[in-house]
Amino acid sequence: MALRLFNWIMAAVMLSPILLIIWMSFTPGAMFRIPLEAFSLRWYREVFAYPGFVNAFFLSLRLAAAAAGAAVALSFVAAYALARTRLRGRAALDALFTAPLIVPAVVFGIAMLQFSNRLGLYNTFFALVVAHVAIVTPYAMRSIAAALRAVPIEMEWAAMNLGARRGTVLLRIVLPLCARGMVAAFLLCFLMSFSEVTVTIFMTGPGYQTLPVRIYNYLTDQVDPTVAALSAMLIGLSLLLALIVAGLGGFKEISK
Repeated sequence: MALRLFNWIMAAVMLSPILLIIWMSFTPGAMFRIPLEAFSLRWYREVFAYPGFVNAFFLSLRLAAAAAGAAVALSFVAAYALARTRLRGRAALDALFTAPLIVPAVVFGIAMLQFSNRLGLYNTFFALVVAHVAIVTPYAMRSIAAALRAVPIEMEWAAMNLGARRGTVLLRIVLPLCARGMVAAFLLCFLMSFSEVTVTIFMTGPGYQTLPVRIYNYLTDQVDPTVAALSAMLIGLSLLLALIVAGLGGFKEISK
C-alpha cells in the first residue's frame, strides 16, 4: 500500500509541470497565468503565425526521419551480423554501438563540432544527420537485436537448404518477422532525434535551427505563452508516438 501511494505521488510530481504548461497555454493574457474563467486559443494561432517555428518544425521532421531511417538500416545490418555470425570482438563491437548512451551529451556535442569543422561540414544538414544517427543508434540496436532474437535461426537454415540465397532469406523471412520491432525502433529514434537539443546546439548555426533549438533561442529574447502552446502540441505528439511504440512493444525490447 505504501509503495503504491509513493508511486502515485511520484507520478503526480512528474506530471504536474506538464499539465500546468498545457493549462497555461489556454490563457487569453500575454503572461504565463493559469486561466480560471476565460480560455483562448490565441497562442496556438501565434505558433502557426510565427515562421521561425513552422520552418524549424519541418526541418526537425526531415532531420528526425532521415536520422531514424539511417539508424534503423545500419542497426539492422549490425545487429544481424552480431546475432548470426561468429565475429571476433563481438562484445567490443556491441559496446561501441551503445557507447553514445554513456558519453555525456555536452562532450559528444563538442567532439562532433570539432569533427565537422575539420571536414568543413559545420552548419550543414548532413552533419546534423550524422550526429543524430550516432545518438539514436543505440536505441535502434537494442530494439532490433531483441526482434532478431525472436526469429528462429532454423527458419533461415531451412530456407537456405531449399535453395534460397542469403539476400532472399533476409528480404522474405527475416525482415517481415522483424518488421514490428523495426517500426518501433524507427518511431523511438524519430522521437529521440526530434526532441534532441544539447548536441544540436553545438552543430547548428543560423541556417539550421531545429525546433528545440528555435524554442531555446526564442526564450532568450522574449517570454510569452506562445512557447506554452507549442510545448502542449509537442507533448501531444510525443505522447502519441510513445503510445504507438509501447503498443508495438518497443520499450519492452529496449529494456531487455
